[in-house]
Amino acid sequence: MLSPNMSKSMILIKNARPFAQGSWQNEQDILLENGVWSEGSAKNALEIDGTGLLALPALFAIGADFHEPVRDDIYSFADGIEAMRRGGFYGCLYESRANPIDDLQQLASFKQICENSKLDIALLASFSRANEHKNISEMLELANGGAYGFGDGGIPVGNLRFLRMVFEYGKATGKTFYLHPLETNLYNTGVVNEGLYSDTIGFKGIPEQAETIAVYQILEFSKWFNVPVHLREISCKKSIDLIAAARANGVNVSCDVGIYHLLFDDSALLTLSSEYRFSSPLRTAEDKEALWNGLLNGTVQYVSCNHFPVRKQEKQTNFEDACAGAVSLEIALSALWSATAEKSSGHPERLLSWMGAKALEKGKTANLILFNPNLEWEVEESTFAGPVCNSPLLGKVLKGKIYRTL
Repeated sequence: MLSPNMSKSMILIKNARPFAQGSWQNEQDILLENGVWSEGSAKNALEIDGTGLLALPALFAIGADFHEPVRDDIYSFADGIEAMRRGGFYGCLYESRANPIDDLQQLASFKQICENSKLDIALLASFSRANEHKNISEMLELANGGAYGFGDGGIPVGNLRFLRMVFEYGKATGKTFYLHPLETNLYNTGVVNEGLYSDTIGFKGIPEQAETIAVYQILEFSKWFNVPVHLREISCKKSIDLIAAARANGVNVSCDVGIYHLLFDDSALLTLSSEYRFSSPLRTAEDKEALWNGLLNGTVQYVSCNHFPVRKQEKQTNFEDACAGAVSLEIALSALWSATAEKSSGHPERLLSWMGAKALEKGKTANLILFNPNLEWEVEESTFAGPVCNSPLLGKVLKGKIYRTL
């Protein structure tokens, strides 16, 4: 795998098929000169055989948390950057739950870390001090200091009065608010979707109303204060319907769905594996189908990686006590490529826009992925960067693999 800051100034990719300017092109040679797709002379260029490979635009990850710098015993920022490069991501929208960006000093520190990474990393600041949802952070200062937007740290805001104050004050920033819609009183001690499978295995259930009520509340505040919002990790059909109706009524709302929510439903709980525990629980097969339909019809704009590293000892325990979350950056493209082709009538390239890819164009900087769509391979521990490998796809066979990233 080649680093984005490799010393060779000219690279010639032979016989690759690019997806560029919104359509598939014929097999051709692609010359990169100082990172730009050039039509100049290829003399003395480093050659890469791209026969049978697709040249795809690199991706941008929604939902990434590397736990840096508080929990570097689990994972470091360097591990996260390596995971992005392995997965073909040129950048990400980053939010730290363990060490929230809630003042200008924190923002400056994270900006320096991101600049050193040489990747395009946008930072979400916290709208509350220490992600405790008690005291509002200096949002206007953070916005002026370069925060991309504001998040809740993935922690549900239980106090509606506080949330209303956040919207009222946050309107002045002009930024988007990224919120994980969960109603804490209904979420409570639940660990899986409330339904047939929670009853079968005897786990405490989380009703869909825990999400839909929170979605409705957020949409109402967004409409009242005219503040743009992004709803994260949407998991059920009724939430999709609420979002579609709100957008039709002029609410400035976008949303995402998680990789694993597109691949699995709550029937996976019969394995009793804690790898299937997520903060937004896996819902029914009907809900999973609704998430795909939301992507296909434009109600859902993004597929989120929700990359959340967890140590083995926090996963290899009984389901109720296991830490929710999974890593996914290294395998996201491979995991969803064939599934997207199946759901979109043979158009897997639709996945690229859902994962934030920028169009490849001649004469412009080309962050790209060389991808073999036909290669079958097994996900192993060594697939993942860093000391963790918490994913329900560990040990599974995927079709389609990244050959190199540039």
